[in-house]
Amino acid sequence: MEETTRPPMITPHLVGRASQLATLQLLVEQAKGGEEHLVLISGEAGIGKSRLVAEVKTSATTQGFLLLQGNCFPTDLTYPYAPLLDLLRSLFASHPATPLATELERLARDLFPLLPELVPDQTTPLLPLEPEQEKRRLFAVLANFFIHLSASSPLLLIIEDVHWSDSTSLDFLHYVTRRTASQPLLLLVTYRQDEMRAELSSWLAQLTRERLAQEVQLAPLSRNDVDLMLSALFDQRHTAFDMRRFLHGELLDALYTLTEGNPFFVEETLSAMIAAGDIFYAQGYWNRRSRPAARIPQSVQDAVQQRTQHLGEAAKQVLILAVVAGRHFDFALLQQLTRYDEEQLLLVMKELVSAQLVVEESSEQFAFRHALTRQAIYTQLLARERTILHRAIAETMEQLPPADLDAHVEDLANHFYQARVWQKTVNYAQRAGEKALRLYSHRATIDYLTWALEAADHLSLPPTPALYRARGQGATTHRRKPGFARRSSCRRHSMILFCMLVASTASATGT
Repeated sequence: MEETTRPPMITPHLVGRASQLATLQLLVEQAKGGEEHLVLISGEAGIGKSRLVAEVKTSATTQGFLLLQGNCFPTDLTYPYAPLLDLLRSLFASHPATPLATELERLARDLFPLLPELVPDQTTPLLPLEPEQEKRRLFAVLANFFIHLSASSPLLLIIEDVHWSDSTSLDFLHYVTRRTASQPLLLLVTYRQDEMRAELSSWLAQLTRERLAQEVQLAPLSRNDVDLMLSALFDQRHTAFDMRRFLHGELLDALYTLTEGNPFFVEETLSAMIAAGDIFYAQGYWNRRSRPAARIPQSVQDAVQQRTQHLGEAAKQVLILAVVAGRHFDFALLQQLTRYDEEQLLLVMKELVSAQLVVEESSEQFAFRHALTRQAIYTQLLARERTILHRAIAETMEQLPPADLDAHVEDLANHFYQARVWQKTVNYAQRAGEKALRLYSHRATIDYLTWALEAADHLSLPPTPALYRARGQGATTHRRKPGFARRSSCRRHSMILFCMLVASTASATGT
């Protein structure tokens, strides 16, 4: 099929951030009137901080603001004034022949220690001062520079990703916030909550004590917001009808579960599916191959690899066990599997937490920071490796006291099913399915009892009428979403299930 140029997987408009945008637009209005503010926009990587900033920039531009932006990068942690140098160099480059450029040249002598390449050859640099004096002088020069700019037009000063900022730049941002009170200047700073360093934590605490900042925290998008993203990305006028049902049914469920509402991950996952040809744009319409599955984006795999490559061998081994154990995993289970004493395992867990891979939920349980992190590592394991580890975990869990076993029956069903231990799968999956039915969890009922039927097939065992009847109860009360794809094993047993239900009805009525 001949493929035509496809639109990029970037949501064409902001989704799910209406209240945050309204707050920031109000602060822009207040800054224009001379009420100075420092605003912190925080959230995990990919949550949409830069996209929100872009919307604020558009709004501020229409109101006559001068925009200045500097960015921090991972290599900037020990580079003094790094985001400010980035900002100033961009400012010089974007205004080569304007009154602003003339103003910048007047300040060149004072900025010489920061930007020597912009100082005319005939300019004599100032005599060097003691380090702390030089720092205070540069702080004053830069602050006066921004104040002078804001006298001509309101100023929006943006510093992105300060979790990578050097400590000197953080000190300056604190200084300029206090110096520019009552000036028409809005300082907008973004950072990742999941990459906090001691210097950044201390800086944020100081701002809080002095009540200098207002924070806008970005949470993951809701399921409905992800659905709106799909509608925006795949214009309905250019989407085949069957594709629409798939987008807002099966794919939406899979994407939301995998990405947990992180907008960048949603876009990256869809891009990965398009790159693999699972979703394609041809002859003016979006369409799909049969039964495409959500794929792990390469960007996520690269990020996870960067975080794992510096781990010690013990931490890597524990991480793999945790990946197979599940999104949430118990400290006691890892201790049984590794045979480490408590002190040894605690040191390993601290290493994994420090690497931003897992988080502590309680003294007994940990969890992966993000579902995609776990999935990216899991997919890199060999199939035989996964099977062996699932079996080891299941057999370890079976050693729990009988009173605790029922609480883990779902995990046991899953691990024995993934390990292809069919007799155990029949036993635990049936128990898990019946438990789910009692709790009115009909989707789970169907899944667990389907596993039990599949395991029975592998063992050439005739399933019991009670098993079919329980799964039939789950199926008849579960409302399927549009476009929900039935499992192949469900179809395999549909005729048998129908016959069993008919026989059961006939027995009940005496016919």
